[in-house]
Amino acid sequence: FTKTSPSGTLGTVTNNFTIEANVMPTSYPASEATITGRSDGTGANELSMRFATDGIIQIYVNNGGTGNYRFIKTYQSLPLNKKTHVAASWASGTVVVYFDGVSVPVQAAGTGGTAPTTAGTGGDFSIGRLGAYAGEYFPGYISNVGVFDAVLSASTIKDHYTKKLTGSETNCIGAWSLDNTANDQSSAGNNLTATGGVGYTAM
Repeated sequence: FTKTSPSGTLGTVTNNFTIEANVMPTSYPASEATITGRSDGTGANELSMRFATDGIIQIYVNNGGTGNYRFIKTYQSLPLNKKTHVAASWASGTVVVYFDGVSVPVQAAGTGGTAPTTAGTGGDFSIGRLGAYAGEYFPGYISNVGVFDAVLSASTIKDHYTKKLTGSETNCIGAWSLDNTANDQSSAGNNLTATGGVGYTAM
């Protein structure tokens, strides 16, 4: 599901953001997969929540080139065939990741090039692949995706874990239930378009 050149803050946020999603992977990918993120076609400028070959979650930014990156990985892997609420906040390279409303340990940052602490802008926003980059497709199911232009508190994330986002939550700049619709529940109106045969299923 993709929004080409998203409007509003979803297209411009580079720092102090939170990403949430319910995910249920059905297999571990042969190479990195993306749960959701914004990126140009080359991956030179991006912010993303990724799912690695060993099942760990990785929060990633690129800025001004594919060689300029910073990422933070969890130690804990996601189980297969089980729905998990994943949330991650980013503040100048400080990352907190939550599984089902509980903070999990993260590894030291991996960096390259200028080692940016903020994401570059531009590109598309996608769920299930890396923005405008035609690759890194997620193997499984995704729902209840939200993006916020703030670092949400642990108590707020724990509250979100138990409910469907409405888009009216404080600092919400995009919310997609993917409950038989790809429309943005927030006022930003960044409705997504289904591509590549993606669809809906009752879970």
